[in-house]
Amino acid sequence: MELTTWFVIVPLALASLLTGLVSSLGTKWGLFRYYWVLVKLLITILATIILLVHTQPIDLLAGVAAKTTVLGADLHQPQILMVIASGAALLVLLVLTALSVYKPQGMTPYGWRKQHEQRKESLP
Repeated sequence: MELTTWFVIVPLALASLLTGLVSSLGTKWGLFRYYWVLVKLLITILATIILLVHTQPIDLLAGVAAKTTVLGADLHQPQILMVIASGAALLVLLVLTALSVYKPQGMTPYGWRKQHEQRKESLP
């Protein structure tokens, strides 16, 4: 668990954040033009921070599992926490996917300004 968390899950979460930033800056959607892009960014940042906080219980469970038998240890509370965290992570991924697919309307004030400036430039 510990190795998978630190060498697979955490790097992929950070890569998700980085690629989201890079792709938003390189597309017509922009980073600050639409509310749905900002919401996705904030959710991804929050989910990454929560993941980093939850590495402590994962490390605890991995350490206990390596030293004792799982049935002999009192791991009920951390196990419940991991189930809840996994369910919440799945929900977050579904929300992010829905935002990406449906792209709700609503431009930020910055987006309106940029759109207005582009229209002015395109007029003769």
